[in-house]
Amino acid sequence: MISYEHVFSPFRFGKVEVKNRIATPPMLSCLATADGFITQEMIDFYRAFAKGGAGMVNIGDSAVDIEWGRAHYMQLNLGHDAVVGGLSTVVEAIQAYGAVASIEINHTGILGDPEVMGRDPIGPGNMHQGLIDEVVDHFASAAERCLKAGFQTVMLHGGHGNLLAQFGSARTNKRSDGYGGSLDDRARFAREVLGAIRLRVGDRLALEYRISGDEIVADGMHLEETIEFLRLIQDKIDLVHVSLGGIFDPSTIPFMSQPTYLQRCFNVHRAEKIRDALGIPVTAVGSIRDLAAAEEIIATGKADIVAMGRAHIADPDLVNKTRRGEESDIRPCLRCGICGERPARYFPVRCAVNPVAGRETEYKWLRPADTSKKVVVVGGGPAGMQAALTASSRGHDVTLIEKEDSLGGALRYAAGPSFKADMREYLDWLVKKTLQSPAEVRLETEATPASVRALAPDVLIVAIGAEPLVPDLPGVRASNAVWAGDVDVGSAETGRTVVVAGAGLTGCETALHLAQAGKKVVLIDMLPESDIAQDTTIAGREALLSLLREHGVELKSEVTLTEITADAASVVDGFGEKVRLPADTVVLALGMKPLSEQARDFQGLAPETYTIGDCMSARDVMAAVHGGFNATADL
Repeated sequence: MISYEHVFSPFRFGKVEVKNRIATPPMLSCLATADGFITQEMIDFYRAFAKGGAGMVNIGDSAVDIEWGRAHYMQLNLGHDAVVGGLSTVVEAIQAYGAVASIEINHTGILGDPEVMGRDPIGPGNMHQGLIDEVVDHFASAAERCLKAGFQTVMLHGGHGNLLAQFGSARTNKRSDGYGGSLDDRARFAREVLGAIRLRVGDRLALEYRISGDEIVADGMHLEETIEFLRLIQDKIDLVHVSLGGIFDPSTIPFMSQPTYLQRCFNVHRAEKIRDALGIPVTAVGSIRDLAAAEEIIATGKADIVAMGRAHIADPDLVNKTRRGEESDIRPCLRCGICGERPARYFPVRCAVNPVAGRETEYKWLRPADTSKKVVVVGGGPAGMQAALTASSRGHDVTLIEKEDSLGGALRYAAGPSFKADMREYLDWLVKKTLQSPAEVRLETEATPASVRALAPDVLIVAIGAEPLVPDLPGVRASNAVWAGDVDVGSAETGRTVVVAGAGLTGCETALHLAQAGKKVVLIDMLPESDIAQDTTIAGREALLSLLREHGVELKSEVTLTEITADAASVVDGFGEKVRLPADTVVLALGMKPLSEQARDFQGLAPETYTIGDCMSARDVMAAVHGGFNATADL
């Protein structure tokens, strides 16, 4: 049994003491107003992390100057005094639970969005001395406003390719004056910013500096230089937050927020090396999903604080649940990245597995229903299980009917590939919670309109899923043509050479699964290469395509499958030429067809009927989980 004695010990940096070593990192939420002011939704979103036990809560990226350094709509605005009152309300909400309130202050530089700002961005290449001085003053004024609002610490964003990083990295800083050239000169801007802040706030604010331990790209800043850069500003900061990568190059995005294909605790070793080299307190971040990992990191001296972002969004109560010995009750994070992808596209934050995330104000308390209703759920996939969980938690009499001998539905196939441990953990959690709930679960039971009518439900939830889309092609029913889902779970074998037809997310994951098992894989699709695996996040796509290349998967885009024979797949390319691709096995990953006609057979059997999940539209885990929640949260 893990004691967690190090995780739950206090820690001091600057004049700030945190009650435990768990923090939330700055995360985009897009819950502020369009002009960057606090909303009740934002207060409640961050309050949940503090209430759940986190020792320090950072409320995310804020612009010190929204006219010249703004990254996106609904970014917090620190550009004038009017924001202080609103900021104080979120500070109060966080501190009410004994957590330290933190905020990230930032200037995006050349990463600023011209559409959002209404002007071209600025950066090291076009900033004259007067503009540099002005931006330095903006940072200092922003920090002072944070102090007035009650924040105990601020984090300066010196990573991911933002303005402070642009000056620090030779990749983006080509100046020949006192702000460019040598590392000492490239660190001058950061020293001036930090010095100006210290002049304004003294030691009343602790200063945390966020930096990419490695920019990953060949001409970027790497760990050894990062250490030397930090050595030059070390006397002005209290804590270093060690991140990775940047948003300046699509290939580095997966390293900022690692998708499920990359290992957990991905960046801890860089934090450890910085801590060892400089003797300065550090925060480790990057796919640290549970407090057992955090305990090991703290106990072995790799870091002083552990930042857990997506894990907190999936389950804001993870710290308190761990303290109570309820680790198995923590909702696992998929590392799907949808919580970051949506705000990056100017949509409010949401979580695939936690349907309340970003909606805490709307669903602050899921109260017991005024009247208990008899609810029948047909289908035990993620949509059906979430519907059963939500309805039963509100006091309804729930019966879930599943024709298979186990729960899971399409989630079992999605969790099949060897690298989908995150999905498998969530599947196990969801099944366990459903079986532990008050809902009656009937497995190996085929629901029919007659059997459902006999149950006389007040509410009927139809969640019967989808089936594989199989084209009408010669040889498609042959023994060497198999469905991707069956391959992923090991119920279908493949030969040595494999053609995977369909390069959406499922096809790409199946291709990688086979390649990692030593198969020779060709991945084909009708679409151009730029449209491959577009049904996932940017980080997920970049990581997946990189791994496919690394494992030797051959991609053939803009080809159409026309026939399957005993030893090949025949395709027609973009020029109308027929090409024969040798294959022992052809794996079909051509999408799913909603069982919408079968779902219609259940209409009219109850006063309230809701069709949810893949049988309505074959999409993803988030659509299924949110569909199940939305259908039952207000019953």
